[in-house]
Amino acid sequence: MKKAALLLFPVLALAALGLWVYDNLTAPMGSFFSDGTGWVMALARLAGILGALGVMGQILLMSRASWLAPLTGGLPPVKWHHRAGLAIPLLLLAHPPLVAWHHSLMSGLPFTEQYLAILRWEDVPQAAAGLTLIVAAALLSLDCFRRRLPYALWQRLHLGVYLGLALSVGHQLELGGDLSAELPYFAWAWYGLLAFTAANALWFRLLEPRFRERA
Repeated sequence: MKKAALLLFPVLALAALGLWVYDNLTAPMGSFFSDGTGWVMALARLAGILGALGVMGQILLMSRASWLAPLTGGLPPVKWHHRAGLAIPLLLLAHPPLVAWHHSLMSGLPFTEQYLAILRWEDVPQAAAGLTLIVAAALLSLDCFRRRLPYALWQRLHLGVYLGLALSVGHQLELGGDLSAELPYFAWAWYGLLAFTAANALWFRLLEPRFRERA
C-alpha cells in the first residue's frame, strides 16, 4: 500500500505534464509551439505548472505522511526540502512576466502596462499574494534570516506556503486555459494532484496528530 502511495504523486505529475504537452500540440486553435509568441505562453504555463508541482511536492514531503517512511526512514527529507524550496520560487517568479510578455506581444501594449493590467484580472491579486507568501517562506529559510528568528516563529511563517498554494488555485480555475481545454484529461490529473496534496496535508499535519493526542 505504501509503495503504491509513493508512486501516485510522481505518476500523476508525469501524466499531467504529458497530457499538457499533448493538449498544446493538438489544440483546435493551433499549437502553442508553432511560433515565437506561442512559445512564450507555453514557457509561462510550463513554469507555473512546474512551480506548482514543486510546491505540492514540498507540502507532501513535510506532511509527515506515513507512506513516505520507505523514502525517508521515518524522518523528513530536510535537505531535499531545503534545496528544492530555494529553486521552486524561481519557476513561480518566472510565470507572471512570461504571461505579461506573451500578452504584450499579442496586444502591442508596453510590457509594464500589460503587466499592471494583468494584476487587475480576476483572482490574480490573490495569486500574487500567494506567490508573495511562498517566496517569503523561501527567503526566510536562508541561513542569514533563519538564524535570527525563533524556531517557533519561523515554523509558523513557513506554514504560509499552504495558504500560498490555496490562494493560487482561484486563478488556475478562472484563467488557466489548460484546465478548460476541450480534452479534460490534463484537468483531471491536475485536480487529482491538488486533492491528493490537500488530503495528505489535512490528515497527517492536522487531523491525525489530534486523534493521537486524544487516544
